[in-house]
Amino acid sequence: MYKEGPARQLVENLNATQLERRGLMIDGDFLFRADKHDEGAKTILGKQFSGKDGYKEGVEVLEMLATHPSTANFIAGKLARRFVSDEPSADLVKTLAKTFRETGGNIKAVMIAMVNHPDFWSKQALREKVKSPFEFAISAIRATKAQVTQPYQLYNWCTKMGQRFYYYQAPTGFPDRANFWINSGALLNRMNFGLALATQKIPGVRMNLLALNDNHEPESADEALRIYSKILLPERDNEENIKRLTAMVRDVQVEQKISDAASKIKTEIVEDEMEEQDIRKQGTRNREVNKTQVTHTMNNTVATVAQVVGIIIGSPEFQRK
Repeated sequence: MYKEGPARQLVENLNATQLERRGLMIDGDFLFRADKHDEGAKTILGKQFSGKDGYKEGVEVLEMLATHPSTANFIAGKLARRFVSDEPSADLVKTLAKTFRETGGNIKAVMIAMVNHPDFWSKQALREKVKSPFEFAISAIRATKAQVTQPYQLYNWCTKMGQRFYYYQAPTGFPDRANFWINSGALLNRMNFGLALATQKIPGVRMNLLALNDNHEPESADEALRIYSKILLPERDNEENIKRLTAMVRDVQVEQKISDAASKIKTEIVEDEMEEQDIRKQGTRNREVNKTQVTHTMNNTVATVAQVVGIIIGSPEFQRK
């Protein structure tokens, strides 16, 4: 984008003849500068280039790369891993690569071919992909219809869960595989996040969990688990997940146990702990003022629902896309 770069003034001060004389060529928003071009002979993918053809040579190299079979295979593999499975079948990748080559790199056609492939609809691929910390946090916010006034706190939690934005070394970005995100420490931190979010211990994030159930109060923790599993995980078979979570829901000490376990695992945390603690202490003091017996009973219900929701968010089923 030369129009926004340091070469803008140079181009604006030269006419077409002067541009050509200086080896400058404009193609749309692209500026080719011969003075920055390597004019030495070179071999690329087995083909010899003299290095004297400038812009034409660059276009030819790009066309070679774009039409090379490895490019089609690479892009097909990336798309299959992103949308279908961490380990896509060879047949799926082959089908997508073939479509890519036959359509001249038409991504829309490749996506249609992927959706029409049996692997995309197989039971093995259903919910196979795992959310990144960012996807996990945002999906939890959306599922609970939470109101966010301090998004930086969510940034801190994503860092705690292993995704520190803009700090990944490789230019390709964070990997799109479950084994990169999921380990014992990460799972504990995700469960901690779910509980902190649902119990409203994250400053600047607030929600009304009873409103998600039309302000109807569940009669027990078990009932809350069944009700909120349907709300937070719609269109899924929740029976197995409910069986796994029932014991945790009935354990009144589960939040403290998870917090204690997570504290034993070292993770990189870059949040201002003192500020967060001060906010939490102030919130605790505010909640302790002027409590009546009726309010206390309501708070017990809300606390039960919050713990159940937190456990659901931290569950393996919610981790999946």
